[in-house]
Amino acid sequence: MIDDKISPSKVLYIKLGSKGKWEHECIHETQTLRFGYNSVSHEACLNGDWEKVRDSLNKIRDDQGAITRDLNQIKEFYTAEDDVLWITFHGNVLWWCFSKPKIILHSDNRKTRSVIGEWKNKDINGKILSNHRLKGSLVSIQGFQGTICSVKDSKYTIRKINAEEDPEVKKAEETFQKLKEDITPLIKRLDSKDFEILIDLMFRQAGWERVGELGGTQKTLDLDLISPIDKERYCIQIKSKSNLAKFEKYKNKFKDMEGYSRFYYVVHSPEPNLENAVDIETEEFKLMLPDEISHLAIKYGLADWIIGKF
Repeated sequence: MIDDKISPSKVLYIKLGSKGKWEHECIHETQTLRFGYNSVSHEACLNGDWEKVRDSLNKIRDDQGAITRDLNQIKEFYTAEDDVLWITFHGNVLWWCFSKPKIILHSDNRKTRSVIGEWKNKDINGKILSNHRLKGSLVSIQGFQGTICSVKDSKYTIRKINAEEDPEVKKAEETFQKLKEDITPLIKRLDSKDFEILIDLMFRQAGWERVGELGGTQKTLDLDLISPIDKERYCIQIKSKSNLAKFEKYKNKFKDMEGYSRFYYVVHSPEPNLENAVDIETEEFKLMLPDEISHLAIKYGLADWIIGKF
């Protein structure tokens, strides 16, 4: 289910405790924002008596610049309305929420605000907001030395949560798709030897190492690959043309082969009964057809190599 888009008045980052010590509690247990500054008067903050708050900060700090920064963070926590978007990072994922304005003072002098609903770590379409999907300038906000700060990339943050595509990104994706569509017919025109070389280059660009000669004399595989990290082995059978019956034949042969974690059956010109077949793959036996081949060939910088063949 797709949630409604958000339109916050502002975006604030909050660090949930030194080194994130309150993250799990706030996000997974209490659904709150937790704030420190235990020596500061809760009543003075509620009353907006910021001079009294500053006086209390003067007793524990000498740096007037630092005192002003502390005071500004305290004001943000106490005055932010329920239309302010709060973000934080936990488990290499961006989490976000809106919060009720009421601040609760606990017996240990900690202050909390209850989240409206719950902390979320997905965009409105349900896709996880992993750090690797976010630009570095936003992720680097985790290095902020204080507790609360405004998010400079606020428009970007809101757009990511709303799953809105950047116009320039959309244009680049359309260009990539067009290149895939243009390169696929050329891949299908490669003869069997050049197609084998392309697939060999593609897997090796992805970090796999070839064991033995390309093609070789073994009937069930054209490429024998090994991961340099964990020594996992892949078996690759490459066909210019094939149908479903041939696919099933090799699938059965692979069952008798030991020492391989996965078998790839790669075809650039499949017959309709193979191209349109469903539920024929397993976790160990994978089918790779033109669309995926084109995507990976471009991803690993082999478009020039393909074009250069003609």
